[in-house]
Amino acid sequence: MNRQFPHAMLPRPGHDEQARQDFVHDYKVHVLSGLGPRQRQVFDRHAVPAFEKTHGHAPRSRREINTAMTPQPTWKMWSALNRTGQELMWAAISDTAFRDRERLVDQARSIRRRGEGRGSLRIDPALAVPRYISAVDIHLQPGGYGLVLDEDDVYAGALYDLSAHHYSLGGLNPMGSDPGDSTVLFLRENYPQFRPRRILDIGCTVGASTLPLADAFPDAEVIGIDVAETFVRYADARSKSLGRAVHFAHMNAERTDFPGGHFDLVVSHLFFHETSAKAVRNVMKEARRLLAPGGLMLHSDVPEANQFHPEPFDQWWRDWTTHYNAEPFRATLRDTSLVQAAIKAGFESSKVYETKIPSAAAAATYKKTHGYGAEWHMVVAAHGAARGSLDSSSAPPSGRLAL
Repeated sequence: MNRQFPHAMLPRPGHDEQARQDFVHDYKVHVLSGLGPRQRQVFDRHAVPAFEKTHGHAPRSRREINTAMTPQPTWKMWSALNRTGQELMWAAISDTAFRDRERLVDQARSIRRRGEGRGSLRIDPALAVPRYISAVDIHLQPGGYGLVLDEDDVYAGALYDLSAHHYSLGGLNPMGSDPGDSTVLFLRENYPQFRPRRILDIGCTVGASTLPLADAFPDAEVIGIDVAETFVRYADARSKSLGRAVHFAHMNAERTDFPGGHFDLVVSHLFFHETSAKAVRNVMKEARRLLAPGGLMLHSDVPEANQFHPEPFDQWWRDWTTHYNAEPFRATLRDTSLVQAAIKAGFESSKVYETKIPSAAAAATYKKTHGYGAEWHMVVAAHGAARGSLDSSSAPPSGRLAL
């Protein structure tokens, strides 16, 4: 397993804690890559014949497959093992993060004092965490994303930073920045002359995917926003500790206080699958309002859309996280057309397309075990002709999916 980069804000595991985390990693790899593929055999050999006997036909949709697979003992065992792996992961890393919590709070305060002039942090004490975030502990993270233990707390952010590496089995690279790195790679290949002056990263969490944007466009003002207070507080300290000048704000992407047309590039990474359908529509409208003429909107997420996975078994397999990993909107996103959402938000249909983009890390081995890391699903929308695009019409580059 790739070790996570030990930046100044990362919780420090002791010897026994590290051993426990390494065990959980190997456990999860075995469950996912060793036992997971065998569920297809269970489906073909046992679930399909049983379903045909009762219904007179083989399962035709992912929902019928769920009906067929749910009674299967082998599937029940695998699902329980996978859920247990997630719970073990949180137990292993939360011990480290909680034990190290006071040091991290002091470290964040010290970094902010020394980091004047290198980015900024804005916290809104009146901001309420939306219910689609507060009502569920996404990914089973203890306390959820909105957890705040005390003043200047960074615990939930530190826990998220650790978990992203362990949950992805190292597939997001040691900095956890692969989604952002992949967005930068996409821009370089498809919009080589694009030079945004202001960039907004929506749902930035701890800023891991925000920093590649700052590195790629050093003359741009880069702002990351998130509804989780401790996330942006942690992101600010993390960014400063790494010498980056990024601004972070505690803000709801559905209703920001930025003026219209303020940004040349609006992005998100791994955001929409944790967001309600209503909020997705609101975010799209707000992104359109914020985008300057000639600007681009890029939303990158896990490749869940049904057009990328037409086989019903694959769709059902990916529904596991919705049912058992506290990701209630992931299955909803699979049935949602983000292209249509962008058009309804005000983008011209000829300027909107979706595609799968390669991972900058190109972690092919990881793809086999979990499904992230080798490619991302991206929705692209241009406000008019994007500056620096391959052509004046901002049409989809060759091989991309248009409306």
